Amino acid sequence: LARRGMAARSFAREAVRRLGRNTDEIIAPLSLGYIPGRLARGRLVEDSTRESSSRYLATRTFGEAPSHGTPAGLAVAAAAERIITPSTCEHLRTRGYAIVDGAMDGIDVDGVPLAEAMLNELRTLSSSPGVMARNATVLVGKDGVANRLEKSNIFEAEVHALSEESLARAPTLRAAWEDRTQLTLLNVMLPARAPPQSLHYQSVKLQRNAGRGGCFPLHFDSDAGLDARVVTALTYLNPAWKPGDGGELALFPFPDDPIKVEPFAGRVVLFSSANTLHRVLPSSVERFCFTTWFFAKQARSGEGDQGGPRATTTTTAKLAADAYWGSGKSDNDPWPEPAAEEIRTMRECEALLAPGMRKHLLRLVHAEEWAASIAESHPDTPERTRALETHWREIDVIARAIGGRYPRGLARIGSAMGSERGG
Repeated sequence: LARRGMAARSFAREAVRRLGRNTDEIIAPLSLGYIPGRLARGRLVEDSTRESSSRYLATRTFGEAPSHGTPAGLAVAAAAERIITPSTCEHLRTRGYAIVDGAMDGIDVDGVPLAEAMLNELRTLSSSPGVMARNATVLVGKDGVANRLEKSNIFEAEVHALSEESLARAPTLRAAWEDRTQLTLLNVMLPARAPPQSLHYQSVKLQRNAGRGGCFPLHFDSDAGLDARVVTALTYLNPAWKPGDGGELALFPFPDDPIKVEPFAGRVVLFSSANTLHRVLPSSVERFCFTTWFFAKQARSGEGDQGGPRATTTTTAKLAADAYWGSGKSDNDPWPEPAAEEIRTMRECEALLAPGMRKHLLRLVHAEEWAASIAESHPDTPERTRALETHWREIDVIARAIGGRYPRGLARIGSAMGSERGG
């Protein structure tokens, strides 16, 4: 029995990984399936600045930007050509993330290394009164009332909202916002399926983590049906960082194992804004970075864009099951003969692992860790209590919706990933 259980778990894990990395482009924002309509109220919405979401429109850059042709602009463009490469885009397309090191090496701005110049500018801005604001999450309750839940020791500013005086003191950071080299290369190497989903503009957010445990909870950057963000790029500027300082980026590229990314100076991490679950671990030291978000011209309209699971769902699931059964039977095989029950299970697994449904599945898989990260990232206030209540309320909704429609697939994935809530 023990051998049969190990074999079942081994196959389940491999099936999850195989189905989770199918031919779908992970970076593409897909429809959100059955769940979002049932989560319309009481959802956690990331809103890290004082500005409304409509201010993202101000980040469009047309024609020749003020930084074009300047030493800062030329340096940023040169680094961009090293960041967005075919290998970067292939990893981003198939795995949902990519890590690039050394892109700024050997690139100077008036004799100062590019990463160092960016750090100096960010330090100057962060020490200027009124430039950076405390990061916060907005919790929208059932009654539609928004409560601001501030994070501890995280301060941010959006470049497009800076005054001309502040921009003049940060030429390389301004160039990072205005230069469209990365956006153009992403459009060439990761072409959209339809023109409205091509990358159209970008926004840059500056961040100072003051240390003292400053961190972010588990979250996705965007909702593909509501938000036009497609790609997130994090640029780290921490030359003195060392193991034990904390502040690592934790990525959850399900069904692969989670990975921890150290915030080394000059490192750039790109990932799918809509589909990559991530968080920032507590930092014990001051930590600097900036985020670039690349936006499509318009957000996907939700369920209508993709029409649900791909037409190949049945074929893919059947082939996966047939490949297993045809690999040679033994006494340890948990399913010694092909059966309709197993085909149904594989089909349910594939439906759950589609990008739009996967993010809700991840809420179940990481429910306890998600709650702990909310508590860890915010001071103990009534707003944090409401945030945790909202989290568990959403988990219950997702569990009932997914468990009722895909019971076999949920049980199989729970077995494979070791989730307490999977079965």
